[in-house]
Amino acid sequence: MFVAINRMGVPEGMRATFEQHFMTRAGAVDRRQGFIKAEVLRPKSGSDYLVMTHWQSEADFNAWVGSPEFHEGHRRMADFKDSDGKVTLTSSMETYDVFAG
Repeated sequence: MFVAINRMGVPEGMRATFEQHFMTRAGAVDRRQGFIKAEVLRPKSGSDYLVMTHWQSEADFNAWVGSPEFHEGHRRMADFKDSDGKVTLTSSMETYDVFAG
């Protein structure tokens, strides 16, 4: 199994909008080959949310990232811009292979 974790920094004033985006997502990833599940973790402190997706394989994940549905779904992140038009979210990816469970 393969796990991708996107650590996303969300400014305090945008958290409700961020959470609403995930609660109303189209669900295209749910229909992708090899997709197992997704979880979005809200921080108890700090500003970093974790978006975790679990896949049968890294190849399945990479196929998702290269898909038109992925790019369409991520256009909604443009809603998180400041008054200068700069995106205010930060993002860093981490990937893991599950070896025990």
